[in-house]
Amino acid sequence: MPQHKVPYIAWFRVLRFCAFLLAAAALAEPIQGQVVPGSMDVRWNAGSEDCRANSDPPIQVHRYEPSTFMLRQSLCVSFEGNFLYLLIGSQKALLIDSGAVADASKMPVAKTVLDLLPSIGTAQMPLLLVHTHGHTDHRDGDAQFVLLPGVEAAPFDVEGVRKFFGFGAWPNAPLELTSVAASWT
Repeated sequence: MPQHKVPYIAWFRVLRFCAFLLAAAALAEPIQGQVVPGSMDVRWNAGSEDCRANSDPPIQVHRYEPSTFMLRQSLCVSFEGNFLYLLIGSQKALLIDSGAVADASKMPVAKTVLDLLPSIGTAQMPLLLVHTHGHTDHRDGDAQFVLLPGVEAAPFDVEGVRKFFGFGAWPNAPLELTSVAASWT
């Protein structure tokens, strides 16, 4: 039986789409087919010609709506200027990507994210960290989360994602997301 190789860009798009669908299905309140209203009234920091003199924070946080945060890494700390997305549900939170910097003293991703999470009783809300794809600028910040209680990081490689989420033969076969989302909540 011949094995079919899926081109990198194809599985990257599928992975990004799956992360979005899982987040929406597992965390979001029912919105009856409408866009969740929120605020895009934000001016993203543009970096600086002289980053030594730049006083912008390493991470800029924008609250789109009460349960959706957009975080942007400073261009003075990482030329990538990555965006990270934090979605907060009623029982769990989802962080999409951890960014381009492992060093918490330069880029306090974990502290920033954990400070945004609500408590459930006496414990902090559990957090699942997923990745849009495996490039290091989207997962170097994972190092800040690995030993934290209540935080689980999904793998970033295709085989790891498949096993972690129970995607069966994905990406070589269709995926029924309703059963995956139901088992994940």
